[in-house]
This record gives sequence, structure tokens and C-alpha cells, in this order.
Amino acid sequence: MNKTRFIAAIPLFLLACGGPPPKAATSDKRPDDSIGNQAVSQGGVLSLTETVQGSGTEAAINGPLRFEQIDPQSPVKMDGLLKEWPASFSAKADKADSATKFSVSLQYDDQKIYVGGLITDASPSHTKRMADSEDHVVFSLAFPAGGQLSAYDIAIYPGVPGDYAGTVKFGAFGKKGEEIPGAKIVEAPVQGGLSFEAVLPWSTFTEARTMRVGMRGAVRYVDYDGKALVATVATGPGDATHAAQLPSLPTEPEQAVLDNLLSLKGIQNEVPKIDLYADVIGDGMKERVSVFGKLLTVCGPTYREGKQFYYRDLGAELVRLEAKDATGRGKDDLLLRRRFVVKGATHELFEIMSFIADEPAIVFSQEIAIASGPGRITNSLHIGKKEIEVQTEPAQGFDVNTFKEPLASDTNDLLLPWGAVKSRTFKFDGQRFTKASEVAQAPTLTKPTGDGPANGGQTTAQLPRDVPTPAVRTGSDVGKEMLAQYRKDQGVAESVRPKADLEVHVDGDARPERVLLIGRDIIVFGPGFRGGTQYARITLTQFTDEADIVEMRARDLTGDGGADLVVRGARHMQASNGDKVDVDAMFVYEVRKEALTRVFAIETGRSMGEKRVQALVQFIPNRSGKGFDVDVRPGVAHGWTAKTFPWQQEQPGQSPVEPLILPWGGITNVKYTYDGTQYVRVP
Repeated sequence: MNKTRFIAAIPLFLLACGGPPPKAATSDKRPDDSIGNQAVSQGGVLSLTETVQGSGTEAAINGPLRFEQIDPQSPVKMDGLLKEWPASFSAKADKADSATKFSVSLQYDDQKIYVGGLITDASPSHTKRMADSEDHVVFSLAFPAGGQLSAYDIAIYPGVPGDYAGTVKFGAFGKKGEEIPGAKIVEAPVQGGLSFEAVLPWSTFTEARTMRVGMRGAVRYVDYDGKALVATVATGPGDATHAAQLPSLPTEPEQAVLDNLLSLKGIQNEVPKIDLYADVIGDGMKERVSVFGKLLTVCGPTYREGKQFYYRDLGAELVRLEAKDATGRGKDDLLLRRRFVVKGATHELFEIMSFIADEPAIVFSQEIAIASGPGRITNSLHIGKKEIEVQTEPAQGFDVNTFKEPLASDTNDLLLPWGAVKSRTFKFDGQRFTKASEVAQAPTLTKPTGDGPANGGQTTAQLPRDVPTPAVRTGSDVGKEMLAQYRKDQGVAESVRPKADLEVHVDGDARPERVLLIGRDIIVFGPGFRGGTQYARITLTQFTDEADIVEMRARDLTGDGGADLVVRGARHMQASNGDKVDVDAMFVYEVRKEALTRVFAIETGRSMGEKRVQALVQFIPNRSGKGFDVDVRPGVAHGWTAKTFPWQQEQPGQSPVEPLILPWGGITNVKYTYDGTQYVRVP
């Protein structure tokens, strides 16, 4: 009995981020309640009603102030003048009749923070130092740490040239504090007031050693007349004592997310469901992982030089997000649980996303739960370093006869309590988690309802419901003679092993066929295919070498009940200047009338050296509910811009291989649907 399957809309990846002295850094990692440990502590029953919860410190990336990264070609001159500074932000006074005006800009580089301000129409008195009542500027800065905010107030006191020097120290509202080592302020008189430039090292803040995203901040000018407070002019609410009120202070990678993604989607002021800070790649600096609806973004001070970000459309509701070193790389991997609803049933998928390279990869994917009405089936996950164990749990409200729900595709199968596998162990091989071993159990066989036939009520056993379809089976004897005949016909030695070996129903009667990828050949044969005496073969001539073929999978995309074959790989061509160009592509083959036919092909990415453009390609259920459409959207480029990319945007529907959709190509979305013969573009 073949089980029905659905394809989760899992997209391809894109690229398109008077206070005390410094205190000890507070870890921002929560207790180890990862999915794996949670499953163990709860007996493996994962909640299907759980919703994602943040740390409580989530904040919209947008803010009144921006932390601008300094261009090395235009350093701060530290002369008290603001000629080379970016546009300043005008602060607002707390009193409507205040004559005090204050504007400020913030900049940073790898080592230092710069504060530039202009104070006018005020009456600052600097001729006499008043220990507790001087005009000054307060820079409040907060870092996310352990589900809380670690905040500081930095007091900036302008000096009087020829009289006394200004100071930068810990404190606020004139309270005494320690001067900050390495800090400096330079002021310059202007008409009606003064301008100043202040600098302080990042080392002032313990948290800044690893955290330079997710910050909040505000700058205010405190205007005194003698000892009486005249006015406070601030860029926003909050201070070190009220850190939660501080607005976001986005750095350049976060501004990239804001300007190039959130603003385009009209959600620039949306507070993310979750902000997670983890060291996923590169040096020890932590990246910011934020989730806005179904969009997951990753940016950081050194990730892609702090100028680009990664995002992924999750295509489903996020249930849980954790950071944990599951691959043993010494870096955090992202552990995600996503929830889909398919024909009224709730499905949960678990994934591990790893930044093995700048472009992350899903290194493990497993369906872990299905619920429909009172029925529920779950798998427990036990996650160690470089190893994952998936184990069955007792079913609730389902048995082998009543369970009729479709199982996910493009992921490892949910283990069913009545199936032939009790548990399965996966180990990380440097690129992905692959099956290492499994523990078998006696399967429960289905029985027809009623009393059975008249001869004593005996029943006929059928295959258990969770026979893997498709599944990789090593050493299968299905069509052994046909495989031998293929080897003889094509001169393929016995030592040449298949790159993929699937036993799955693709055509003809309900019996499964055997589908192999050997070299560049796809071969299909089986007892119900071509009378069991012939094989079908097609050569993937679009690939120069068999090593260029990355994978072949079987998925029922067209909705006819038979699996189609999805092949991914790289093609090679040469640019006009002689440079090598690698083109990533996906091809879909249907087995129809005992022959292999290509029904869809699309370019998904293009690379030249370190430069790359990646599109978003995903399968989504079509309106009929019996098959899947292909949804294509522009991705993110690395190393190329609209001006430097050497090719034009090709138009869809005009060539045998559908074109790569470029971020700057003017095409926002293309959809293809199966018309009974091939995939065609939806107008």
C-alpha cells in the first residue's frame, strides 16, 4: 500500500543584518531546553498547540536614530565640526516653550563609537564647573543579554577651549562617575551654541565584545540654569534605568534588512516574533536572527562584511526556534519547528539550518508530528553533538487502520508506531545528517473491516502503512535482471554504484518501480513496468559530468499518484571574458506511458568565483489540492549589483529552461502549473 504524500513548501536558500563601570557580560543563552531535551523530558510528546515565544526583548529594527558605519575613506577628523558627518536627527524637547535645540548623529567603526552633536539657542554656562548641575549630553545604550537588557548611560560634558577640557564618563544627570579610558570629546563654538564630537571605545561595554546588533539607544541634552533643570531634549524615551523604553538603534547590517526587505514589504515598524542572538558563522561576533511573520532574517556585524543579510520565507508558521551546536562546528546551528495544515491535519517539521558556508543549508529535516481531531502521532528527538536519534512514541487516537493522513515529502518520514522502524539515528558527515543506523520492530499489519470472507473470517494481511515511498533501499533485488541487462547494454561495470537508488511507484500498476541514477543515466524498471522485461533510460546530457548532479529525489508533483523525479545539479558555461560560470538548475521528469519525459526545468542560481545570485524556488499546493505549482521569486545577490551583473534578465516562458529571476530584474513573482503535459507559466 503506497502512502499519500504532500510536499512541504520548503524554499531554496537566498542571500540577499552616574552609572556603574562596565559590568561582567551576561550570557544571552537560555537554559538548554532545546527541542531534543524537551522531547526527552516530556516523553517525546511535542505540543501541537505551542506557539513561538520570544525573549521579551524583541524590538522593531526601525528607530529614530541610526548607527552609521564609518567609511574608511572618510574618517572622523575630531575637530569638533560636523562637516563630514551624516545627516543628524533633531531631538525633541520635553517642554513646548523650550528654546533649546539639539541634533545628533552616531557613527561607529570596528574599534570605536562616535557621537556628534549640535546644541543651539541654549544658554550653556561653562565658565564655572558645577559638580552636580552642568549642561551635558547623555548617550544611553542597551544590549540584549539573557532575555534582558544590559544598559549604560554615558555622560558627555563639553569643555571650554582654553579653560578646561571636556570629559566623557559613566553617569547621567550630572551624577559623578568614572571617566572612560580612551574616550575623548572635542568641541567647537558655533553661532548660538556649540558643536562637538565625542569618541569612546567599544571596549567600554563588556557585551560589545560579541554583541553589536539588537542594540537600543537614545541621546539627550540636559540643559541646566545653575542647578535648576531647564529642559531635556531627547531623540527618544528611556535611559539605563528604563532600558525597555529605549528605541532601536540599528547598525548597518540591520539597516540593510530594514531598507531592502522590511520596508519593501511595508513591515518596517513591525516587532519580530522572536530575536535570537547566536554565533552562527565567522568570528565570535553574534548574529541577529529575527522572525517577522513567516520571514526569517539573519544579519551581523561581520557576516558578509556587515553589509548584507540572509532571509528565508519559512512558508509556514514557526513554532520554535533555538540555537545549538548540533553539527559540532563550534558554532550555533538554528533548530526550527514549523507547522503546516494539510487538508485539516496539522503537521510539524523539524529542521536544522547550518551556516557551513555564507549561504546556509538545511542539514537535517524530519517530520515529527501529525494531529487530526483527537488523533496524534509524535516522534521524540534526542539531539547530541553530531548525532540525532528519532524515536516513535505511542499514538493517541490513531491506529494502523484509522490513520489516513498524508506524510510529508522533501523530509525524513515520520516514524509510525506500527511501522517496521522503532528508532533511527542520523550522524553528521560534514555536510548533512545521514542515516547511520535504525532499530527495527515487528510491524502491525492492517486488516479489512468487517468479519472477513466466509471461510472462517480469515483476513488477508496488507503492507503496513509506513512503507517508505520513496525510500532509498540499498541492496534491493527488484529488477535485478534488468539492472544486469542495463550494465551489459551500456558497458557499465558492476563496480559503478548508483548515486541514487529509489524503490517507488512512478508509472503503471500500483507496484513500485526501481529508479536508479547511475552516472548521468536515469533507469526505470520493475515487475509492472513494460511487462517486467524492459527498462526505460534517459541520459542527463545537460550535465557535463556525473559529479555535477547533486541529487535525484522522487516526489508526486503532478498529482497523478505516481512519483515524479526531481534532479538538481550544476551546469557550466564560459563568460565572454573567459571566466567560468556555474549555473544551478532543477529539472523535473515524469514517467508517463512507460517513458521518461522532462516536464520542467529552471535555473535557480548562478555563480562566478565569489559572486553569486540565488533565486527562491518552492513547491506550493495548487488549487485542486492534487498537485503542486512552482513559485519563483527573486533572491539576493552577493558580489554583483544591477550595474555589474553581466547578463540581462531573461523573460520567463521563452526557452526550454526557465530563467533565473534576478533581484533587480523587475519580476517580483512567477508561477508555473502543470497542464497535464508539462509545467507552464501562469499568466
